[in-house]
Amino acid sequence: MQENNEKLTQNYAIYLRKSRADIEAEAKGEGETLARHEQILWDLANKSGLHIGKIYKEIVSGETIEARPEMQKLLKDVKESKWEGVLVVEVERLARGETMDQGIVAKAFKVSGTKIITPLKIYDPNNEFDEEYFEFGLFMSRREYKVINRRLQKGRELSAKEGKFVGSVPPFGYCRVKIKGDKGYTLKKNKEANIVKLIYDLYAYDNLSLNEITKRLNQMGIRPRKNNEWSVSTIKDILANPVYIGKIKWYARKEVKVYRNETLIKTRPRNSNYILVEGLHEAIIEEKTWKIVSAKRSLNSVPVVNNQMVQNPLSGLIICDKCGKKMKRRSYSQKGKEATLYCDNPKCDNIGSKFYYVEEKVIEGLKKWLQDYKLDYDKYLEEINTYRIKTIKKTIASLKEEEVKERNKLLTIYTFLEEGTYTKEVFQERKEIILRRIQQIKYVINENQKKLTQERSRENKKNIPQIRNIIDIYDLLKTSEEKNMLLKMLLFQVTYLKTEKAIKKNSDPTNFTITLYPKVKNCRKN
Repeated sequence: MQENNEKLTQNYAIYLRKSRADIEAEAKGEGETLARHEQILWDLANKSGLHIGKIYKEIVSGETIEARPEMQKLLKDVKESKWEGVLVVEVERLARGETMDQGIVAKAFKVSGTKIITPLKIYDPNNEFDEEYFEFGLFMSRREYKVINRRLQKGRELSAKEGKFVGSVPPFGYCRVKIKGDKGYTLKKNKEANIVKLIYDLYAYDNLSLNEITKRLNQMGIRPRKNNEWSVSTIKDILANPVYIGKIKWYARKEVKVYRNETLIKTRPRNSNYILVEGLHEAIIEEKTWKIVSAKRSLNSVPVVNNQMVQNPLSGLIICDKCGKKMKRRSYSQKGKEATLYCDNPKCDNIGSKFYYVEEKVIEGLKKWLQDYKLDYDKYLEEINTYRIKTIKKTIASLKEEEVKERNKLLTIYTFLEEGTYTKEVFQERKEIILRRIQQIKYVINENQKKLTQERSRENKKNIPQIRNIIDIYDLLKTSEEKNMLLKMLLFQVTYLKTEKAIKKNSDPTNFTITLYPKVKNCRKN
């Protein structure tokens, strides 16, 4: 170690983190990285007489500080000047990702005067030359990281185009195997392949729905790879995966970084420009079966199109306090039977209540909270009208896209008829379904066009009563949709909890607890 040979006795910390190269080396059998690095740093501490007060061991290999919880803890302690110095195997372990993160780390160590100690050098942030050396090291490591990452992504893309499997977890029905005499991996069928065939046959030839297939597999005692029971989403993913007809699909959900609520997060939106090539692996499903499944999926993928308004004034607001799901309103056709609020999670035991009791409590709670506020009613009406017009426009655009998709399906089923995939009877059946949906979509588009014209010509400010109390406004609103929009302007959400049924004589039907999470919008203090 260069310089600073004096035996120090103050408290020091150790920070350990794997790099991407370490993870790849471990996969080749080169040993556990963090244990090896920890031993190196303990030897360094013992040799230099440093007292180690804490070890921050980063289990994940995150690119940013936000993705590294131990680094966040370390920075907090560094800013509070808790440590005289921090031991790392190399400075790059502290920050190799975003330039902004490097600046945060450098500033925290400089302001607190915390030393960075590596086996090769001690960096003193109050020393001008050490500071420059440290910042230059971070800059170079950032460049190296980008080059390595770019090369890695390019390598994966080329491997995918060659038909190799480049994912880390093989699809259900396959195991990942090393390609003999070549780099990379491919897929090999395993015992699960018979279950994949069964799922496709049940959907294509037995005409079972996704729900029915899920129930059938669970009743048969067949288990998926990870969970105890099958789910509709898992079945849906299997039926949509072209890997089962011997193809490799890559970049279907390419990672994209976006800001949400001022926080940078990673998302994986659907990507239409994905790679789809013939794979090196053996197919499980025949091409004919795949085409039938694809056609049925496309016919069933159109969302239910209707022109109904919101029936639930609390729609999207009430959250189950037990499982976190949004609660629903159940109405009954039986005369005199009142609607109820319930959680549709079959594994949740939160007890439901009559809907109007919950609605009353929400309004009562809002009334108490808003007693010191007044509503800017004109602004509220303006926002409601803008919201309606925007919503109708989005609905029309979405419906037109669906109409185009349905017309494309007509061309597809003609192709299936010519290829012999469909019989004349199946073709006629599919054709009639598609034509009915096109007719239905066109009708709803026309209805929404009429609504748009009405909203644009609406004179919102005629005969507006001089009302400023929120409860008075709520009671005067005519539709559940209007009530729902008003509540969403005032509330983030409401949690609901009920643990005992009110079935005994003289028991309280409102023995539930709600918690309001309000927001101040279009309101001003009295």
